Amino acid sequence: MADVFISYSRDNKARVAQIAQAVSAAGYAVWWDAELPPHRSYGDVITEKIGSAKAAIVVWSQASAQSEWVRAEADVARNQKKLVQTAIDDVMPPLPFNQIQFAELADWNGEPDHRGWRKVLMSLEELCGREAVPAAASVPQPVPELPPTPGQPRAAPEDWHAPSAPRKASLLPWALLGVAVVAVALLAWKLFQPGFGPQTAAAPTEAAAVPGTTPPAMVGTKSGPETIVPAEAFTLAAVIDDPDGFTNIRSAQSSKAEIVGKVLDGEKFLTYKQGGQWWRVRKADGTTGYMFRKYIRLVEGGAAGASAAPSAGAMPAGVGGSGVVIPDSSDRLLTAGELGNYTALELRIARNEIFARRGLRFRDPALRAHFSQFGWYRPMTDAVSLTPTEKANVALLKSAEDASQ
Repeated sequence: MADVFISYSRDNKARVAQIAQAVSAAGYAVWWDAELPPHRSYGDVITEKIGSAKAAIVVWSQASAQSEWVRAEADVARNQKKLVQTAIDDVMPPLPFNQIQFAELADWNGEPDHRGWRKVLMSLEELCGREAVPAAASVPQPVPELPPTPGQPRAAPEDWHAPSAPRKASLLPWALLGVAVVAVALLAWKLFQPGFGPQTAAAPTEAAAVPGTTPPAMVGTKSGPETIVPAEAFTLAAVIDDPDGFTNIRSAQSSKAEIVGKVLDGEKFLTYKQGGQWWRVRKADGTTGYMFRKYIRLVEGGAAGASAAPSAGAMPAGVGGSGVVIPDSSDRLLTAGELGNYTALELRIARNEIFARRGLRFRDPALRAHFSQFGWYRPMTDAVSLTPTEKANVALLKSAEDASQ
């Protein structure tokens, strides 16, 4: 009888093999439909295996979230109170499973001290009624490859049967290498624990590309590295405004930075007025990181889209005091959803800054005076030619501007 059942998408077979091997190395018997009898119904076997297992790991990914089979298996496991959810890429579990805790394994490469993997082992220990075998003391057992999804041609038996005895003998060098890797990982983990040195903030990326932008929530000193601003800086309550229903919190000011947390629709968190496209935020559980500004909506103290709440008739200072409200509006298509946090005046400036980049000489004295304050503006012509992207953004900004008045 298997201790652990694993549900996944065939698109993630290689990644799931790593998880299955690690679960096996922790001392649990694993079943992941590698031994499906040809004379039995797929659904009957899966239901039976989930029912007999003590825990069921569901591996969510972009592919598995769309799979009816994975959803059905997750539902069976949830109803039997043995569901252990994991995510191997930047995806939230689909409804209704997004209401249940899950372990993020997107950046896990077998490290025994990884936060997400520790969550998985803790759940298995509770559900299976015994502790996992310490990683350094176990030798991972080979996990067979998988047959194709029902309805697809089945591979020849030799492609997925358990390896023979000679192949098992060849695992010894790999086991020794695994022990060495674990030892190095544990040493690195200790070195990076609090108390071994000052906590440093990751270097800014996107925000630094905007002239005059200061990385938010960082304080520099001549004698030491940049340090995190104290928690007292987080004084404004906010929620997300994201059509996906959730927004990632990242470790640095970049969409490529590590995901350290997620905020769900309607969940409150704290932030403060900052410059740049990335704002520092803090959740109720203490998770702190950066969130893209356009997804933040303040519920106290004004709209998050403005770098400062302008008084009536006052021109917005723009990102980092550059006078530019949306720096990349000439390079990408804007969406109506991201414009909801801007005032009518900011939308007007955002629309006309597209023309200002082209060197248009404005007839409106207010626009001419505003853009002339900034060194990037070079008035050269009375007529400009816009790209299709710029034309589409001008039309969208005008529509949003009219709607907000």
